[in-house]
Amino acid sequence: MYIDCSENFLKVSEKAIRIGEIALCSMLYEVSISPSPGLVSPVSKGAHDDMDFFTFLKSTSSIAYYLPLFVQIGIDYDSDILKRLRKIGANAENNMFKATGGVNTQKGLLFLIGIICASAGVCVKKAIKINRFNISRECSYISKDIVKNELFNIDKSKKLTSGESIFLKYGILGIRGEVERGIPTVLEYGLPALEDALKQNLHIKDALSHSLINIMTAIEDTTVINRCGISGLERMKNLAKEAIRLGGMMTKDGRDYIKYMEDVFVRENISPGGAADILAVTLFIYELEKEEQCKNN
Repeated sequence: MYIDCSENFLKVSEKAIRIGEIALCSMLYEVSISPSPGLVSPVSKGAHDDMDFFTFLKSTSSIAYYLPLFVQIGIDYDSDILKRLRKIGANAENNMFKATGGVNTQKGLLFLIGIICASAGVCVKKAIKINRFNISRECSYISKDIVKNELFNIDKSKKLTSGESIFLKYGILGIRGEVERGIPTVLEYGLPALEDALKQNLHIKDALSHSLINIMTAIEDTTVINRCGISGLERMKNLAKEAIRLGGMMTKDGRDYIKYMEDVFVRENISPGGAADILAVTLFIYELEKEEQCKNN
């Protein structure tokens, strides 16, 4: 069965719709967890004064339509996948800004999850397992040379994005480097921490918080740098490392320290939006693998 999405010149398969549903659920779970230092949650606006939990619900709902389209691009096309993703992604971004009244809630996540959706679509096309390793490889292929093409050849006469400005100032590659390298932060920090927490029988909410803190120990979070500079990034990493040393969400000391982090992040305006995006993709891939395993059993 295919659904005709003629306005985007795509017919979307049931498989693409299902993968899009998993992506949507992962995005909703990410914003629904607490504790999540500095981030919007159902109980806090975090380090923000221009958005809350309901802003994110509106934003995510406005993006939902486009997620299966990203998957279908990976299924249907062998070349220029990133270019095609960006065309549809621009429509999704406009819809997001319309829904939020101009507030940027998920622009970075839209870019990242669009590429991961397409990577899963390529796995479907190739009839290979939808797992972290294949998604990592396809993600790297889709975004091949993005750093060279977009960061090493920046047109400095135009208005720069925050990612471009940070690269020029600090040499940090940001999300472009993450996708071109095959999402290493997801594979090396997000997924192992999530799986460890679930094996210890933590509720998914707490397991995701544990994974988030682990991600914070490693990520070069450009959202944090944009708000607080390199010193803010180091502050976030050091606090997160101490939380993990104390056991993270698996111990009372760790949980108490993460609560302390929440107060610090609000006070110091630290909002780890990049870590939140990596967390959403971590859960997305985890759930894709779980569904793949159920299919094969």
